[in-house]
Amino acid sequence: MALLMRMVKKRLLLSLAAVCASASLVAVTLWWNAQLSGIIDLVSEGISIPADIIVLAVIAMSAMCAANFAKTYISGLACEVLSHDLRMGYARYFTSLPLPEVERLNAGEQLSKLQNEIAEVSRYLSANLFQLANDGIAFAATAVWLLALNARLTLAVNLPVLAIMAYVFYSSKAISEATERSQRARGQMNKQADTLLALFPVIKLYEAAPMMIGNYNIEVGEWERQTVRSERVRARLMSLSGFLSSIPLMLTLLVGGGMVVNGVLAIGTLYVFLNLSGNVSGVMMNMPGFVASFRQFSTNMKRLSPMVLIAGEGQPA
Repeated sequence: MALLMRMVKKRLLLSLAAVCASASLVAVTLWWNAQLSGIIDLVSEGISIPADIIVLAVIAMSAMCAANFAKTYISGLACEVLSHDLRMGYARYFTSLPLPEVERLNAGEQLSKLQNEIAEVSRYLSANLFQLANDGIAFAATAVWLLALNARLTLAVNLPVLAIMAYVFYSSKAISEATERSQRARGQMNKQADTLLALFPVIKLYEAAPMMIGNYNIEVGEWERQTVRSERVRARLMSLSGFLSSIPLMLTLLVGGGMVVNGVLAIGTLYVFLNLSGNVSGVMMNMPGFVASFRQFSTNMKRLSPMVLIAGEGQPA
């Protein structure tokens, strides 16, 4: 992940602003849920809601909307800037090479990196990089707050989820390996296509087209098989993960509902647990997809690292 650290270091202020925007959104969201919990408790007891509480709730909702807009805009801008730095760094590396070395490069391999690794890294940056930071902050802050509200219910709901983590890490590894096999097969297919283009005059002269096309079709078939296999593995493992993700919600309803009936827990507090359950248990249950995507992202970044020259640096590490 040295390449990612170099990219973030260049845009450190923008990256920190994106993380701070996520932290601000999490803080405002928890504040709004605290306001909402108090309002629900007042309504359940038949007490009229004072005007100052309504004003405070409106302020909390407005602040949450503003924080969400700031987080979306800043994190989106940071991801686009990092993706731009990656593409320009890739181009800058080739312009820094001597001409004899450029002539020895395999055009098909470099085209494969441009179409596959860089495209997938850019998609990951846009969809996941700062979202993972936001999920991590939300997970930690929400878990601490829920423990403070009611440690017994928090542990009862989330301890069973920890027991499922073994499956989570197994499935993420399987998804990652299947995806990487598909990636390698696609790279081999692109190299074979580049060989066909480079040797076209020789192929035509010696009437070797059927043999070369046959080799290319073999590579295409292998890529298709690995891609289908990867999607099947992902669908099978993520389907079970989706089923298991309903366990925390059911436990919240059963355990929390029983506590409300027995007068141990307020209705507003139970609503908070239901509303914020995704911040804790949801993050853990979605871990297979997160880890698999991050592993593939790390692999792509490792492949690109020797061929990306960030502005203001010497040769890449």
